[in-house]
Amino acid sequence: MKILAIDTTAWNCSVAFWKNGQELAFHEKISERDQAALLPQLVKNSLGSSLPDQVIVNLGPGSFTGIRIGLSFAKGFAMGLGIPLKGMDGFLTDFLCLNNQKDVLVLIEAHRKDVFGRRFIDGTPQRPQSLEREDLEKILKTSSPPSLAGNGIHPFLDGLDFNEISTPWQGAQKLAFAFFKNPILFVEPHAFYVREADVSPFKKSCSSPH
Repeated sequence: MKILAIDTTAWNCSVAFWKNGQELAFHEKISERDQAALLPQLVKNSLGSSLPDQVIVNLGPGSFTGIRIGLSFAKGFAMGLGIPLKGMDGFLTDFLCLNNQKDVLVLIEAHRKDVFGRRFIDGTPQRPQSLEREDLEKILKTSSPPSLAGNGIHPFLDGLDFNEISTPWQGAQKLAFAFFKNPILFVEPHAFYVREADVSPFKKSCSSPH
């Protein structure tokens, strides 16, 4: 089984090519504006002359534009080859890359004054939320605070005490690892949003947060 994994949710462009749980290629570039142009080339560089048996894609949350680019490309690519396409949200992807965590809060960068968060207790996912620093300070002050994981920790929580757990994988690598760990958890590819895309309460400054 050869898997092409695509992740464009974290304001980057990340592609991994794995076979039977082993990585064959990985390419990633940080880019907020050129993902649509970069993604086809990274896929070409990753596959070479090979073809995947299935495509998997990160469904979000994260960059609204990035989610759309990743999903659109993955759907077109899989349809063109006549192969299956499945997806997984970033919370579950990160959680599956961790080892037997009883209580962990996965945080994903939102590029605003908050982060996207989802807690997993004994493997059961809780409701995803938008969390500000004050919310996380309260969580960390409880008698049994969760461990923290994900790309939304730093610099968002710099200066606070917490237990951080991490994985050696990054970007699309995490998606590929999660697939070979538990492929039945992958679902039909629909965007995963924690809140309305690019919508925030009206402010007098009329500034437009990204």
